Amino acid sequence: MKTKKFTSNKSKLVSIALILLLTISATSLLLHVANAHTPPLEIRTYAYITVAPNPIGVNQSVRILMWLDQTFKDANARTNDYRFHNYKLTITKPDDTTETETWDICNDVTSSQGYSYTPNQVGKYTLKFEFPGQDYNEYSHNPTSAYVNDTYTASSASTTLIVQEDPIEYYPSVPLPVEYWTRPIYGENTDWWSISSDYFGEGSSQQLRKYIPDAVGPLTSHVMWTKALQSGGVVGGDNLEIQGDTYFEGTSRLIRFRNPIILCGKLYYTEPVSYLATSGPTNCVDLRTGELIWSRSDVPTLSFGHIFKVWSIDNIGVIQPILFTRNFGIAFDADTGDRLFDVTNVPSGTSAMGTNGEQLRYVMMNAGNDTNPDWYLAQWNSSKLWDYTGSRLAIEDTVDAGVSDPQSSEYRYDWNVSIPWRNVIGSETWVTNADLTISKGSSNPVTVIAAFYNDILLCRNGSLPTSGLALSGISITPYTYFAVNLNPDKGAIGSILWMKTYEPPADNINVFQGGFDPESRVFIEYYKQTAQWVGYNMDTGERLWTTESQTDVNALEYYGNIRSSAAVAQLAYGKLYSSGFGGLCFCYDLTTGNRLWTYGNGGPGNSTNAGFSTGGQPYYPLFIDAIANGVVYLETTEHTIQTPIYKGAMKRAINATDGTEIWVLSGWTSGGGGFPSYAVADGYATWFNGYDNQIYVVGKGPSTTTVTASPKVTVQGSSILVEGTVIDTAAGTNQDEQAARFPSGVPAVSDESMTDWMAYVYQQKPFPEDVEGVKVFIKIQDPNGEYYSTYVTTDINGRFSHMWAPAVVGEYHVTAMFEGSESYYPSQETTTFGVDQAAAVDVPSADEIADATASKLPAYPEIPAYLTI
Repeated sequence: MKTKKFTSNKSKLVSIALILLLTISATSLLLHVANAHTPPLEIRTYAYITVAPNPIGVNQSVRILMWLDQTFKDANARTNDYRFHNYKLTITKPDDTTETETWDICNDVTSSQGYSYTPNQVGKYTLKFEFPGQDYNEYSHNPTSAYVNDTYTASSASTTLIVQEDPIEYYPSVPLPVEYWTRPIYGENTDWWSISSDYFGEGSSQQLRKYIPDAVGPLTSHVMWTKALQSGGVVGGDNLEIQGDTYFEGTSRLIRFRNPIILCGKLYYTEPVSYLATSGPTNCVDLRTGELIWSRSDVPTLSFGHIFKVWSIDNIGVIQPILFTRNFGIAFDADTGDRLFDVTNVPSGTSAMGTNGEQLRYVMMNAGNDTNPDWYLAQWNSSKLWDYTGSRLAIEDTVDAGVSDPQSSEYRYDWNVSIPWRNVIGSETWVTNADLTISKGSSNPVTVIAAFYNDILLCRNGSLPTSGLALSGISITPYTYFAVNLNPDKGAIGSILWMKTYEPPADNINVFQGGFDPESRVFIEYYKQTAQWVGYNMDTGERLWTTESQTDVNALEYYGNIRSSAAVAQLAYGKLYSSGFGGLCFCYDLTTGNRLWTYGNGGPGNSTNAGFSTGGQPYYPLFIDAIANGVVYLETTEHTIQTPIYKGAMKRAINATDGTEIWVLSGWTSGGGGFPSYAVADGYATWFNGYDNQIYVVGKGPSTTTVTASPKVTVQGSSILVEGTVIDTAAGTNQDEQAARFPSGVPAVSDESMTDWMAYVYQQKPFPEDVEGVKVFIKIQDPNGEYYSTYVTTDINGRFSHMWAPAVVGEYHVTAMFEGSESYYPSQETTTFGVDQAAAVDVPSADEIADATASKLPAYPEIPAYLTI
């Protein structure tokens, strides 16, 4: 398969200039070669090899590093492939058997080659690294170099590895936090990747996929903070036609809080101005507290955030976050808002994310013309906007991101290959496992449905069937799906892997493209009139299943989604999730197409019933905001809503496995479904609430526990009273309204009470009479080290108490511990009290009591004489 570098130099004048340039270059080449070493040099090399850890336990991995003291002359990591070749590693095991590993080319310009190895025998291993030597001219090289005709000599080095029965211990990993945490995450806490995440925005390769595999969202409706964007809520007074009318919230065209971006624990958004959309200053605030970090009127509306890792000679690591306007137009430093550079000529194409955060675009370009097409497929790489050579990260005023940079002639593509199947003229048929007729011309009749890095391009040829409904024409012709290879291990890049043609469904059904899941290897279609999903095998094109009709459950499922007249499904965890104007969320198995559960029509805890609120819709419209950490996040919204907004709209979170409701909170967000005003990251969710025109952030927050014991010193036999509080200390509790209403702090409450409690604290809803506090563990340690413990529950004011009678004289330590919940991180406090010996009571002895008693008795009477003997 041929490769091609695209040029547009076709004029005769340019051709003449090119001939002159080549003539000059040839002369220069002769001069350089003439300056080569005479006689040619024999450059001695020294080989080195090391292995670590050493010793190692059997079946534990070691890292082997091999290198030469010399580097190949004129090697450059970015601009050429001048390298050493044919490194060889021989591993001799304790039983004298050997393993050999070779490298055709050492890609590292420092001449280093690494290798991971896992020994499976106990004893001594011998590791030998051999470099066979190399003529400078033998492989790709600089033809003008002074080293032409020189030779690098052969060299070798050996070392030993001791393998023992007992494993060696790894450097201990820091466990996941059990307390409230913030950014930055300390560099040694590498396992914390699993609880932290970013949200890159609608212009990223995530685009309309609501499922983000590494995203972490909240399991609670606990509010961290709110922030007003504009005047919102009820206007007040009686000078409007509708009493109780509310301020404009943007609907679908003038969204107030569009496309929030979250990077490294910071939230980025652009403010609205008057009734206009996001045309005000751009703000950066702390995700957890809402604290303003910077606000810039010179930063326009942003499209996406970009975080990627650099691999070069001098720069290895993840570059600090960058913010971009649409299509990489302008780059800004996310930490400061400073403008970095402009980008031009970014090619259009289908995006995917690479393994190091870079955005890849798959671009089809015709290097020929309509008569003689010459189509190529290229992988454009956003990380190549920068020059990493030398010791600097070069950032220019303007970067040309097109086929080549006119100033440096450095290509922005990883590869470009010819795709002869795109050159087929309209009257010919290209055959694989089905027939495909591709129209002639420079316009691209191929629709790329999705791109998956190092996997496939999923494509379609021909229009999907339509029956002439609004927003669509009429087409009832066959259409074809096919896959283009992007994995060099599966064959030539750009080649067709499979192709299948399908007849339109009967009865004038409109077919819409659905989602895709590279993990389950399934992509889907949607049948409009019957509200059915159809699944296809991504590796063969085979049609797998057709679901039950959703209109059989609710006829309003026909109306689909805000973004289009079709429903929009999200694929995650081997399941298909579908929701829309019908107000229900359906879940299907991607393997079988079987319906697993439905959310919204199941009674308390599983209900979106609207009653009289929506004026005729049985259920509140329901749309998927995000899918993360096993949770489907849902919202109620519509394309256009009249004010005052109907009552009862909710933000919701349900279990992605069984549809169980996790939490709900009052909220309305404009423009949902297609234009995101919702983001999840770091365990938090943020959205715009049209009921009060405020930004909300919800998630697990900090708490504070206090405890006292009184009296501080008591006597043996008396009781003490342990008292304390558990208070919500999220940043929102210090906002003016909340601080004024709760001067002693906002009490912490149970997860089960959170929805009504947050509505009371932040949304002026009535006080919930049945609110439940949190459990507090009280532990009392006596002077002998013995413990007494019990659980108590806080009241509606966040207070708890417990009376107890100490039995031992001495100093006691009391710990009150709130163990945390889905809504709060734990907190605890300790206090002390003392117990003295009771004062002694002066008690008379028995003799003293007898004497005292006798002294009070009357005298004995005399005995009569007649009684005497």
